[in-house]
Amino acid sequence: MTNTFDRDSLIENYIQTLIDGMDMKTMECMVYDTLKDNLSSYSDEELITEVEEYNPELLEDVPVE
Repeated sequence: MTNTFDRDSLIENYIQTLIDGMDMKTMECMVYDTLKDNLSSYSDEELITEVEEYNPELLEDVPVE
């Protein structure tokens, strides 16, 4: 027997429930970990491009080849 359900709706509701149960420190840690994981998968070029676009001042003291 196949169980059919609205997967997207379940995911959205579950995420909202998780967020509602978090304090700001927990949410900050989760966002930090998620961003770190995502950015770690970038190539050097992709990372530099991303930083140049949003926070170019971070590259002022970093030697970029």
